[in-house]
Amino acid sequence: MCGIAGYIGNKSLKNKNIINSLELMKNRGPDNQGWIKIQKENLNIFLLHSRLSIIDVKERSNQPFTFGNYTIIFNGEIYNYIEIRDDLKRLGHRFSTNSDTEVLLKAYIQYGKECVKYFNGMWAFAIWDDFKEILFLSRDRFGQKPLFYFKNKDGIYFASEVKYIQSFISRKLSINYNHLKRYLVYGYKFLYKTNETFFHNLCRLENATNMVISKDDHKKNKYWEPKIEQNKNMSRRDAVDGVKYHLLDSLKLRLRSDVPL
Repeated sequence: MCGIAGYIGNKSLKNKNIINSLELMKNRGPDNQGWIKIQKENLNIFLLHSRLSIIDVKERSNQPFTFGNYTIIFNGEIYNYIEIRDDLKRLGHRFSTNSDTEVLLKAYIQYGKECVKYFNGMWAFAIWDDFKEILFLSRDRFGQKPLFYFKNKDGIYFASEVKYIQSFISRKLSINYNHLKRYLVYGYKFLYKTNETFFHNLCRLENATNMVISKDDHKKNKYWEPKIEQNKNMSRRDAVDGVKYHLLDSLKLRLRSDVPL
């Protein structure tokens, strides 16, 4: 588990707000913390990261991670990063780390927003693309990793947790009592029926969704929907063997780590 937070807009965040936000993020990533400010004319981009080291625990893989004109902050894990890295190497890419972070970033450089279709994993990330002057945000297919955003006249704030956004804007967000009441009546399953949250004007980036933020606009698109494909020719034995194969394969991928279990 790592923590990410950031801002894109026309104001400049104060150092005390950044330091306070990083302090709040330590519970999500105690191994390293970093931040970067990128300025494009009247547009300011701040990216913050708090790291829990799992893959390539060396300093070279700390975040924000920059390659050329691209910078990423990333919470999660790309389980098939080794296979993707091999494909990217065949396409001419070179790597300076053994991290899935670098693989994710260079997959974006190669495939653009379509990169998410190659990933087997869980993620919430933000990539600043200096060529296109856009901030690219994405959340994994099932929404395992959290990502909230808040928009006001100054720009868009985003983070793994609400308290980082409140730290950025130096105030508490007002409570959405209607959503709270619905939750108390109907339970947790109701929480994701809409894009509402427990705070007014605070949104969550939906699962399987990308968001592209530019100087003048932001747009979201759903990149994946679950599908059920019925194979009438499959035998019971084939079904059992298939479940066993895919279950063991998924466990093998998820147990990749450079630290002890």
